Amino acid sequence: MATALNQYSINKRASEYVVRLYSGELTAKEESEILAWCDAKAAHQAAFDDALLVWESSAHIAPHIGWRQKLEKRFYRMRYLAASIVVASFCFLLITHHNAPDQSIDNSELANNYSTAIGEVSNVGLSDGSTITLNTDTRINIKFSEAHRELWLEQGEAFFDIAKDRSRPFLIHTTNKTVRVVGTKFNIKLSQAGFDIAVEEGIVAIEEKAEANTDKPAENDTQVLLEAGAVASFNNTSALIAKENVDSVVKAQSWRTGYLRFDEERLDKVIASFNRYRSKKIVISQDVADLRISGVFKLSDGDAILTALEATLPIEAKRDEENIKLVKK
Repeated sequence: MATALNQYSINKRASEYVVRLYSGELTAKEESEILAWCDAKAAHQAAFDDALLVWESSAHIAPHIGWRQKLEKRFYRMRYLAASIVVASFCFLLITHHNAPDQSIDNSELANNYSTAIGEVSNVGLSDGSTITLNTDTRINIKFSEAHRELWLEQGEAFFDIAKDRSRPFLIHTTNKTVRVVGTKFNIKLSQAGFDIAVEEGIVAIEEKAEANTDKPAENDTQVLLEAGAVASFNNTSALIAKENVDSVVKAQSWRTGYLRFDEERLDKVIASFNRYRSKKIVISQDVADLRISGVFKLSDGDAILTALEATLPIEAKRDEENIKLVKK
């Protein structure tokens, strides 16, 4: 009897989560909560899969559309699109969570260079157990020895899952700074002025750029320590830090699931993010640049965002051979 009651509770929770997924209003915090719940027990995952199957099967039943539904029809399409993308994102995340790295290297005094093309995402597995996930148009240089673990982030963006080794810190060099860790998870995106960092787990230390094969920070160097949940932007002379911003940390690495998430983001920033993954760029007219948009969009379906934007904002996409321009309708 107790087992049956427990299963009932699990099924009820799974159904609630699926309904929330399809609401189109799922937050990053709720997404993390669902992932953790599914990962906690095999029974949770099985119940969630069953609930998803029931929901998706029900989508094939033709609905009766009343006046209220017709009134809301314009908005329903966007909610369904967003919800579908979130569900697909969720499934993709579960799959990739258990995938082996795409590439691997051994401990070597020789430098190893890795890069991704525009629109490509790739994992690099290291012999110490660390995994580096490269985002679109990214280039890194890795050099391991018995005494040192070092990586130069030369272009783009990467997520770092660094294995613990207190005797051999892991150093990530950018143009002006060095990130020093012993075991943690975080995301770094290079920018024109410096870089943005979001810490998911552990502690990272930001310091002035260190020389290669250096075990300790330079004397008189003032480290900036960031704990899990912190996001920050660094340039040559200053740093902007926001602590305990878990939602921003999750959003910063949403690209790893194959999707981008935006919450009331300016349209010009949304388009700039998508252009990193596109060969044919989107140009935006200045008079629509400050429009705001929220949603979750699939990276591999580049023109889906254009359809969504035209459906929800007063804009029109004009196409020619060279680019796509968004103008006021």
